[in-house]
Amino acid sequence: MIIKHLNNYIITLCLILYSININANATESFKRYEISILSIGEGSSLADAFGHTGIRVRDSVLQNDIVFNYGIYDFNAPNFYSNFVKGRPEYKLGIQNYKNFVQVYFKENRYIIEHQLDFDKNSTLKIIELLIDNLNNPYYTYNYLKDNCATRVADIIIDNTKNKFKYDKLKSETNFTYRDLIRRKINENSWAALGIDLCLGAIIDKKIKTRETFFLPENLMNYLDSYDGGVIKRNVIYSPESETSYSENLPTPLLINFILSLIIIAITIFNNKVNKWNKSLDTLIFLITGSIGILIIYLWFFSNHFAGAQNFNFLWAFPFNFALIFAIHKNKVPKWSIGYIKLLIILIVLLFLHWITGVQKYNLTLLPIFVALLIRYSFLVHRIKKN
Repeated sequence: MIIKHLNNYIITLCLILYSININANATESFKRYEISILSIGEGSSLADAFGHTGIRVRDSVLQNDIVFNYGIYDFNAPNFYSNFVKGRPEYKLGIQNYKNFVQVYFKENRYIIEHQLDFDKNSTLKIIELLIDNLNNPYYTYNYLKDNCATRVADIIIDNTKNKFKYDKLKSETNFTYRDLIRRKINENSWAALGIDLCLGAIIDKKIKTRETFFLPENLMNYLDSYDGGVIKRNVIYSPESETSYSENLPTPLLINFILSLIIIAITIFNNKVNKWNKSLDTLIFLITGSIGILIIYLWFFSNHFAGAQNFNFLWAFPFNFALIFAIHKNKVPKWSIGYIKLLIILIVLLFLHWITGVQKYNLTLLPIFVALLIRYSFLVHRIKKN
Protein backbone atom coordinates (compact mmCIF):
# COMPACT_ATOMS: atom_id res chain seq x y z
CA MET A 1 0.00 0.00 0.00
CA ILE A 2 2.89 2.39 0.85
CA ILE A 3 4.55 1.65 -2.50
CA LYS A 4 1.25 2.27 -4.31
CA HIS A 5 0.78 5.69 -2.65
CA LEU A 6 4.45 6.58 -3.27
CA ASN A 7 4.02 5.75 -6.94
CA ASN A 8 0.97 8.03 -7.12
CA TYR A 9 2.89 10.87 -5.46
CA ILE A 10 5.77 10.48 -7.90
CA ILE A 11 3.38 10.58 -10.86
CA THR A 12 1.65 13.66 -9.47
CA LEU A 13 4.99 15.40 -8.88
CA CYS A 14 6.10 14.68 -12.45
CA LEU A 15 2.88 16.10 -13.83
CA ILE A 16 3.07 19.22 -11.70
CA LEU A 17 6.73 19.83 -12.54
CA TYR A 18 6.00 19.51 -16.20
CA SER A 19 2.97 21.80 -15.96
CA ILE A 20 5.30 24.64 -14.95
CA ASN A 21 6.81 24.55 -18.43
CA ILE A 22 3.77 23.27 -20.28
CA ASN A 23 3.61 26.32 -22.51
CA ALA A 24 7.34 26.48 -23.21
CA ASN A 25 6.99 24.25 -26.21
CA ALA A 26 3.28 23.75 -26.87
CA THR A 27 3.73 21.60 -29.96
CA GLU A 28 6.04 19.16 -28.20
CA SER A 29 3.74 19.08 -25.16
CA PHE A 30 0.76 18.33 -27.35
CA LYS A 31 2.44 15.40 -29.07
CA ARG A 32 3.54 13.69 -25.90
CA TYR A 33 0.02 13.08 -24.53
CA GLU A 34 -2.63 10.59 -25.58
CA ILE A 35 -6.02 10.95 -23.86
CA SER A 36 -8.77 8.36 -23.78
CA ILE A 37 -11.98 7.62 -21.86
CA LEU A 38 -12.36 4.33 -20.01
CA SER A 39 -15.91 3.03 -19.51
CA ILE A 40 -16.38 0.28 -16.93
CA GLY A 41 -19.34 -2.09 -16.76
CA GLU A 42 -21.64 -2.66 -13.80
CA GLY A 43 -20.50 -4.52 -10.70
CA SER A 44 -22.26 -6.90 -8.35
CA SER A 45 -22.52 -4.46 -5.41
CA LEU A 46 -24.95 -1.56 -5.14
CA ALA A 47 -22.06 0.95 -5.12
CA ASP A 48 -20.91 -0.45 -8.49
CA ALA A 49 -24.35 -1.08 -10.00
CA PHE A 50 -24.16 1.84 -12.43
CA GLY A 51 -20.64 1.38 -13.78
CA HIS A 52 -17.68 3.73 -13.73
CA THR A 53 -15.70 6.16 -15.91
CA GLY A 54 -12.09 7.30 -15.86
CA ILE A 55 -9.69 9.37 -17.99
CA ARG A 56 -6.55 7.63 -19.20
CA VAL A 57 -3.50 9.76 -19.99
CA ARG A 58 -0.39 8.33 -21.60
CA ASP A 59 2.78 10.42 -21.55
CA SER A 60 5.40 9.32 -24.09
CA VAL A 61 8.12 11.48 -22.51
CA LEU A 62 7.82 10.35 -18.90
CA GLN A 63 6.61 6.89 -19.98
CA ASN A 64 3.61 7.20 -17.67
CA ASP A 65 0.28 5.48 -18.22
CA ILE A 66 -2.16 6.69 -15.58
CA VAL A 67 -5.90 7.00 -14.94
CA PHE A 68 -7.56 10.05 -13.42
CA ASN A 69 -10.32 8.65 -11.26
CA TYR A 70 -13.09 10.95 -9.93
CA GLY A 71 -14.81 8.10 -8.10
CA ILE A 72 -12.60 7.71 -5.03
CA TYR A 73 -14.25 7.78 -1.61
CA ASP A 74 -13.40 6.59 1.88
CA PHE A 75 -16.05 4.94 4.05
CA ASN A 76 -13.77 5.50 7.04
CA ALA A 77 -13.45 9.24 6.48
CA PRO A 78 -14.82 11.44 9.30
CA ASN A 79 -18.58 12.00 9.01
CA PHE A 80 -18.78 10.08 5.70
CA TYR A 81 -22.13 8.46 6.47
CA SER A 82 -23.69 11.53 8.09
CA ASN A 83 -22.59 13.66 5.12
CA PHE A 84 -24.08 11.10 2.76
CA VAL A 85 -27.44 11.28 4.57
CA LYS A 86 -27.27 15.07 4.46
CA GLY A 87 -26.57 14.97 0.72
CA ARG A 88 -22.98 16.15 1.06
CA PRO A 89 -20.78 13.08 0.54
CA GLU A 90 -17.16 13.94 -0.19
CA TYR A 91 -15.46 12.26 -3.13
CA LYS A 92 -12.07 13.03 -4.62
CA LEU A 93 -10.01 12.84 -7.75
CA GLY A 94 -7.13 10.39 -7.55
CA ILE A 95 -4.58 8.95 -9.95
CA GLN A 96 -3.80 5.30 -10.43
CA ASN A 97 -1.42 3.30 -12.54
CA TYR A 98 -3.35 2.07 -15.57
CA LYS A 99 -2.45 -1.60 -15.09
CA ASN A 100 -3.47 -1.51 -11.44
CA PHE A 101 -6.69 0.27 -12.36
CA VAL A 102 -7.88 -2.26 -14.96
CA GLN A 103 -6.72 -5.27 -12.96
CA VAL A 104 -9.43 -4.59 -10.38
CA TYR A 105 -12.15 -4.79 -13.02
CA PHE A 106 -10.69 -7.91 -14.61
CA LYS A 107 -11.12 -9.64 -11.26
CA GLU A 108 -14.66 -8.27 -10.88
CA ASN A 109 -15.59 -9.50 -14.37
CA ARG A 110 -16.63 -6.05 -15.61
CA TYR A 111 -16.19 -4.92 -19.20
CA ILE A 112 -13.68 -2.17 -20.03
CA ILE A 113 -14.15 -0.08 -23.18
CA GLU A 114 -11.67 2.58 -24.24
CA HIS A 115 -12.29 5.51 -26.59
CA GLN A 116 -9.12 7.20 -27.80
CA LEU A 117 -10.00 10.84 -28.41
CA ASP A 118 -8.89 13.21 -31.14
CA PHE A 119 -8.03 16.58 -29.57
CA ASP A 120 -6.36 19.61 -31.09
CA LYS A 121 -3.27 21.08 -29.45
CA ASN A 122 -5.06 23.70 -27.32
CA SER A 123 -7.73 21.26 -26.11
CA THR A 124 -5.16 18.65 -25.13
CA LEU A 125 -3.07 21.10 -23.11
CA LYS A 126 -6.19 22.63 -21.56
CA ILE A 127 -7.40 19.21 -20.37
CA ILE A 128 -3.99 18.30 -18.93
CA GLU A 129 -3.83 21.61 -17.08
CA LEU A 130 -7.40 21.12 -15.82
CA LEU A 131 -6.62 17.64 -14.50
CA ILE A 132 -3.51 18.90 -12.72
CA ASP A 133 -5.49 21.77 -11.18
CA ASN A 134 -8.11 19.29 -10.00
CA LEU A 135 -5.37 17.21 -8.35
CA ASN A 136 -4.31 20.26 -6.36
CA ASN A 137 -7.87 20.54 -5.05
CA PRO A 138 -9.19 16.98 -5.48
CA TYR A 139 -12.25 16.94 -3.19
CA TYR A 140 -15.76 17.65 -4.42
CA THR A 141 -19.32 17.15 -3.18
CA TYR A 142 -20.63 14.07 -4.94
CA ASN A 143 -24.11 14.06 -6.45
CA TYR A 144 -25.26 10.71 -7.85
CA LEU A 145 -27.26 12.32 -10.68
CA LYS A 146 -25.64 15.69 -11.32
CA ASP A 147 -21.99 15.43 -10.33
CA ASN A 148 -20.30 12.03 -10.40
CA CYS A 149 -17.39 10.26 -12.07
CA ALA A 150 -19.17 10.14 -15.44
CA THR A 151 -20.60 13.68 -15.51
CA ARG A 152 -17.20 15.11 -14.54
CA VAL A 153 -15.53 13.34 -17.46
CA ALA A 154 -18.37 14.36 -19.81
CA ASP A 155 -18.02 18.01 -18.76
CA ILE A 156 -14.28 17.92 -19.43
CA ILE A 157 -14.51 16.56 -22.96
CA ILE A 158 -17.61 18.55 -23.94
CA ASP A 159 -16.77 21.94 -22.46
CA ASN A 160 -13.00 22.03 -23.01
CA THR A 161 -12.50 20.83 -26.57
CA LYS A 162 -13.59 23.69 -28.85
CA ASN A 163 -17.06 22.18 -29.36
CA LYS A 164 -15.62 19.03 -30.93
CA PHE A 165 -17.99 16.94 -28.79
CA LYS A 166 -20.86 19.42 -28.66
CA TYR A 167 -23.89 19.20 -30.87
CA ASP A 168 -27.52 20.27 -30.68
CA LYS A 169 -28.80 16.86 -29.62
CA LEU A 170 -27.15 17.26 -26.22
CA LYS A 171 -29.77 19.90 -25.37
CA SER A 172 -32.71 17.94 -26.74
CA GLU A 173 -35.18 16.25 -24.41
CA THR A 174 -35.21 12.46 -24.35
CA ASN A 175 -38.07 10.08 -23.62
CA PHE A 176 -36.36 9.00 -20.40
CA THR A 177 -36.43 10.14 -16.80
CA TYR A 178 -33.74 9.61 -14.18
CA ARG A 179 -35.92 6.93 -12.60
CA ASP A 180 -36.35 5.11 -15.93
CA LEU A 181 -32.59 4.89 -16.39
CA ILE A 182 -31.98 3.85 -12.79
CA ARG A 183 -34.48 1.01 -13.16
CA ARG A 184 -32.59 -0.25 -16.19
CA LYS A 185 -29.69 -0.99 -13.87
CA ILE A 186 -31.56 -2.06 -10.74
CA ASN A 187 -34.57 -4.38 -10.83
CA GLU A 188 -37.67 -2.64 -9.49
CA ASN A 189 -38.43 -5.73 -7.43
CA SER A 190 -35.34 -5.32 -5.26
CA TRP A 191 -34.70 -3.74 -1.88
CA ALA A 192 -32.26 -1.28 -3.42
CA ALA A 193 -34.86 -0.07 -5.93
CA LEU A 194 -37.49 0.14 -3.20
CA GLY A 195 -35.18 2.29 -1.08
CA ILE A 196 -34.39 4.56 -4.03
CA ASP A 197 -38.08 4.93 -4.94
CA LEU A 198 -38.95 5.76 -1.33
CA CYS A 199 -36.24 8.40 -0.93
CA LEU A 200 -36.29 10.11 -4.35
CA GLY A 201 -39.26 12.20 -5.42
CA ALA A 202 -41.20 13.28 -8.47
CA ILE A 203 -38.33 15.50 -9.57
CA ILE A 204 -36.62 12.42 -11.08
CA ASP A 205 -39.78 11.52 -13.03
CA LYS A 206 -39.40 14.46 -15.41
CA LYS A 207 -38.00 13.92 -18.89
CA ILE A 208 -34.30 14.76 -19.06
CA LYS A 209 -32.00 16.03 -21.79
CA THR A 210 -29.45 13.89 -23.60
CA ARG A 211 -26.53 15.40 -21.70
CA GLU A 212 -28.22 14.68 -18.37
CA THR A 213 -28.32 10.96 -19.22
CA PHE A 214 -24.52 10.89 -18.91
CA PHE A 215 -24.82 10.34 -15.16
CA LEU A 216 -24.72 6.70 -16.25
CA PRO A 217 -21.25 5.77 -17.58
CA GLU A 218 -22.84 3.47 -20.15
CA ASN A 219 -24.73 6.39 -21.72
CA LEU A 220 -21.55 8.43 -22.02
CA MET A 221 -19.92 5.39 -23.64
CA ASN A 222 -22.81 5.05 -26.12
CA TYR A 223 -22.56 8.75 -26.91
CA LEU A 224 -18.89 8.34 -27.80
CA ASP A 225 -19.76 5.27 -29.88
CA SER A 226 -22.33 7.17 -31.95
CA TYR A 227 -20.40 10.42 -32.26
CA ASP A 228 -17.20 9.48 -34.02
CA GLY A 229 -16.16 13.01 -35.04
CA GLY A 230 -13.81 13.21 -32.07
CA VAL A 231 -13.00 9.55 -31.57
CA ILE A 232 -9.87 8.05 -33.07
CA LYS A 233 -10.43 4.47 -32.05
CA ARG A 234 -12.66 2.29 -29.88
CA ASN A 235 -10.81 -0.49 -28.04
CA VAL A 236 -12.40 -3.38 -26.20
CA ILE A 237 -9.88 -3.89 -23.42
CA TYR A 238 -11.90 -6.56 -21.64
CA SER A 239 -15.18 -8.22 -22.49
CA PRO A 240 -16.36 -10.95 -20.08
CA GLU A 241 -18.37 -13.89 -21.36
CA SER A 242 -21.24 -12.94 -19.07
CA GLU A 243 -21.64 -9.40 -17.76
CA THR A 244 -21.95 -8.74 -14.05
CA SER A 245 -24.94 -6.91 -12.60
CA TYR A 246 -26.34 -6.01 -9.20
CA SER A 247 -28.39 -8.75 -7.55
CA GLU A 248 -29.74 -9.60 -4.11
CA ASN A 249 -29.88 -12.96 -2.37
CA LEU A 250 -32.92 -12.03 -0.30
CA PRO A 251 -36.68 -12.63 -0.51
CA THR A 252 -38.02 -10.00 -2.88
CA PRO A 253 -39.85 -6.96 -1.48
CA LEU A 254 -42.91 -7.86 -3.56
CA LEU A 255 -43.14 -11.21 -1.80
CA ILE A 256 -42.60 -9.71 1.66
CA ASN A 257 -45.03 -6.85 1.07
CA PHE A 258 -47.64 -9.24 -0.31
CA ILE A 259 -47.35 -11.42 2.81
CA LEU A 260 -47.56 -8.38 5.08
CA SER A 261 -50.62 -7.08 3.25
CA LEU A 262 -52.33 -10.49 3.59
CA ILE A 263 -51.60 -10.44 7.33
CA ILE A 264 -53.08 -6.92 7.68
CA ILE A 265 -56.18 -7.86 5.68
CA ALA A 266 -56.63 -11.16 7.55
CA ILE A 267 -56.39 -9.47 10.97
CA THR A 268 -58.82 -6.78 9.80
CA ILE A 269 -61.36 -9.37 8.67
CA PHE A 270 -60.97 -11.27 11.95
CA ASN A 271 -61.34 -8.07 14.03
CA ASN A 272 -64.49 -7.16 12.15
CA LYS A 273 -65.93 -10.67 12.49
CA VAL A 274 -65.42 -11.02 16.26
CA ASN A 275 -66.05 -7.33 16.92
CA LYS A 276 -62.61 -6.70 18.41
CA TRP A 277 -59.90 -4.17 17.72
CA ASN A 278 -56.24 -5.21 17.55
CA LYS A 279 -54.60 -1.89 18.41
CA SER A 280 -51.10 -3.38 18.35
CA LEU A 281 -51.32 -3.73 14.57
CA ASP A 282 -52.38 -0.11 14.12
CA THR A 283 -49.65 1.07 16.49
CA LEU A 284 -47.09 -0.69 14.30
CA ILE A 285 -48.62 0.71 11.09
CA PHE A 286 -48.63 4.31 12.36
CA LEU A 287 -45.11 3.94 13.80
CA ILE A 288 -43.63 2.66 10.52
CA THR A 289 -45.51 5.02 8.19
CA GLY A 290 -44.80 7.99 10.44
CA SER A 291 -41.06 7.19 10.58
CA ILE A 292 -40.83 6.84 6.80
CA GLY A 293 -42.76 10.10 6.44
CA ILE A 294 -40.28 11.95 8.66
CA LEU A 295 -37.38 10.60 6.56
CA ILE A 296 -39.12 11.81 3.37
CA ILE A 297 -39.68 15.29 4.78
CA TYR A 298 -36.06 15.46 5.98
CA LEU A 299 -34.67 14.52 2.56
CA TRP A 300 -37.04 16.96 0.86
CA PHE A 301 -36.60 20.07 3.00
CA PHE A 302 -33.55 19.67 5.22
CA SER A 303 -30.92 17.82 3.16
CA ASN A 304 -28.91 18.66 0.04
CA HIS A 305 -30.38 15.71 -1.89
CA PHE A 306 -31.96 17.59 -4.79
CA ALA A 307 -33.60 14.34 -5.97
CA GLY A 308 -35.37 14.02 -2.63
CA ALA A 309 -37.59 16.99 -3.49
CA GLN A 310 -41.27 16.68 -4.42
CA ASN A 311 -41.49 13.22 -2.90
CA PHE A 312 -45.18 12.35 -2.68
CA ASN A 313 -44.58 9.07 -0.89
CA PHE A 314 -45.68 11.07 2.14
CA LEU A 315 -49.24 10.56 0.83
CA TRP A 316 -49.17 7.05 2.28
CA ALA A 317 -46.33 7.51 4.80
CA PHE A 318 -47.74 10.55 6.57
CA PRO A 319 -45.26 12.04 9.07
CA PHE A 320 -47.95 13.00 11.62
CA ASN A 321 -49.22 9.44 12.05
CA PHE A 322 -47.47 9.30 15.44
CA ALA A 323 -50.35 11.37 16.83
CA LEU A 324 -52.76 8.51 16.13
CA ILE A 325 -50.69 6.10 18.25
CA PHE A 326 -51.60 8.11 21.34
CA ALA A 327 -55.16 8.76 20.19
CA ILE A 328 -56.20 5.14 19.64
CA HIS A 329 -54.89 4.07 23.06
CA LYS A 330 -57.09 6.49 24.98
CA ASN A 331 -60.12 5.09 26.80
CA LYS A 332 -62.27 7.18 24.53
CA VAL A 333 -60.79 7.70 21.08
CA PRO A 334 -61.14 11.41 20.14
CA LYS A 335 -63.53 12.31 17.35
CA TRP A 336 -60.84 14.11 15.33
CA SER A 337 -59.17 10.76 14.69
CA ILE A 338 -62.08 9.80 12.41
CA GLY A 339 -61.48 12.82 10.19
CA TYR A 340 -57.73 12.19 10.28
CA ILE A 341 -58.08 8.57 9.11
CA LYS A 342 -60.50 9.68 6.38
CA LEU A 343 -57.78 12.10 5.29
CA LEU A 344 -55.31 9.19 5.10
CA ILE A 345 -57.74 7.35 2.82
CA ILE A 346 -58.09 10.41 0.58
CA LEU A 347 -54.31 10.80 0.40
CA ILE A 348 -53.83 7.21 -0.78
CA VAL A 349 -56.52 7.72 -3.43
CA LEU A 350 -54.65 10.87 -4.50
CA LEU A 351 -51.46 8.80 -4.65
CA PHE A 352 -53.08 6.47 -7.16
CA LEU A 353 -54.11 9.49 -9.25
CA HIS A 354 -50.49 10.72 -9.17
CA TRP A 355 -49.33 7.29 -10.26
CA ILE A 356 -51.80 7.02 -13.13
CA THR A 357 -51.16 10.54 -14.44
CA GLY A 358 -47.37 10.17 -14.18
CA VAL A 359 -46.74 12.87 -11.58
CA GLN A 360 -44.61 10.35 -9.69
CA LYS A 361 -43.84 6.70 -10.21
CA TYR A 362 -44.09 4.61 -7.06
CA ASN A 363 -42.45 1.29 -6.49
CA LEU A 364 -44.76 -1.45 -7.73
CA THR A 365 -43.89 -3.70 -4.79
CA LEU A 366 -45.76 -1.29 -2.49
CA LEU A 367 -49.09 -1.81 -4.26
CA PRO A 368 -50.24 -4.63 -1.90
CA ILE A 369 -49.41 -2.39 1.09
CA PHE A 370 -51.47 0.48 -0.33
CA VAL A 371 -54.48 -1.83 -0.78
CA ALA A 372 -54.08 -3.25 2.72
CA LEU A 373 -53.86 0.25 4.24
CA LEU A 374 -57.06 1.31 2.48
CA ILE A 375 -58.88 -1.71 3.91
CA ARG A 376 -57.46 -1.22 7.41
CA TYR A 377 -58.20 2.51 7.50
CA SER A 378 -61.79 1.90 6.35
CA PHE A 379 -62.20 -0.59 9.21
CA LEU A 380 -60.78 1.96 11.70
CA VAL A 381 -63.26 4.63 10.64
CA HIS A 382 -66.13 2.15 11.09
CA ARG A 383 -64.78 0.90 14.43
CA ILE A 384 -64.18 4.33 15.98
CA LYS A 385 -67.60 5.55 14.84
CA LYS A 386 -69.18 2.48 16.43
CA ASN A 387 -67.42 3.10 19.73
